[in-house]
Formats: sequence, C-alpha cells, structure tokens
Amino acid sequence: MKRKKRVMGFLVAAVFVGVLLCTGIYAYLTGQAERVNQLSMGENVIETEEEFPDPDPKPGGSVKKVVKIKNTGDVPCFVRTQVLFSNGEAEAVSTIDFNTEDWTERQEDGYHYYKYILPVGESSTALMTAIKIADNAHLEDLKDFQVIVYSESVQSEGYQDGDFLKAFESLTD
Repeated sequence: MKRKKRVMGFLVAAVFVGVLLCTGIYAYLTGQAERVNQLSMGENVIETEEEFPDPDPKPGGSVKKVVKIKNTGDVPCFVRTQVLFSNGEAEAVSTIDFNTEDWTERQEDGYHYYKYILPVGESSTALMTAIKIADNAHLEDLKDFQVIVYSESVQSEGYQDGDFLKAFESLTD
C-alpha cells in the first residue's frame, strides 16, 4: 500500500511537472509582442541653376557664369560641387571667381562645400560668378571648352550648420 501511494505520488508529481513544462513551452512558442514602427523616407533632390548668358570667351575678358544649387527635395541637405574644365589649355588660362565666404575653397577631394544647411525650396548663394580669361590666352586655347558643374547632396538630419564634412564622410563609413 505504501508502495502504491509512493508510485501514485510520483506519477501525480510527474504529471504536474509535465503540465507545467508543456504550458510554459506553449506560452513561449505562441506568445507575441507587436510594435509598429513608422519609417518615412525623405527625398533628397537638388538642381544646378546656371546663368551663362555669353559663352564667348575672349583673351583679357570675363565670362559671366553664376552657379547656384537649389534644394528641390523634401528634406534639408548639405551640398558639394565640383567644377571641371573639359579643356586643359583653357583651364590654364582661366581663373574662376569663387565665393569663398559661403563655400569652401576646393578641398582635397576636388569639391567645394556649401557651409550651411540648404533648406527645402531654397537656393544656395552663388558658388561662382565669372570666369576670367588671361590677357595672354590664345583663341585656339579657348575653342570649344566647357566648364562642367557636378553637384551632390546629403541629408542634413542630425547635423548642424558647418558639419558638412562630417555629413559627407558618413556616406563612406
């Protein structure tokens, strides 16, 4: 009789432990927590605005070329611009009048950086206003050359005015 009670107690305890284990496993496998995160994407778009009325350079003259960048996206951004000549001879006899108050000097990477956050719908101040041609330039050096303006932008979220280099460096980290 004692043996039957002992076996019965053991069986009851085993069933109890089994039920606890099964309900714990079932709760673990079927338990759910839901969290809805909303993610919105900003569109970072810029346009180059150029005023280039008289592209006929003459030795000793100056050609008006005003270059601004406009933020046409829906988020504020930082901007950098590269200015290149298509003709090495023309570059050698030309000097560009850059705005170094609002833009940086040309950096090691070849870009000029706008020093401020460019708000949505706004245009930067002019990066350049004119190309001056040396007096000793030859007309052959000036034939069919182009000044190529290439710009890039990065969202300014999380950065302050003046953090333009950090913002662009974050693209390569």
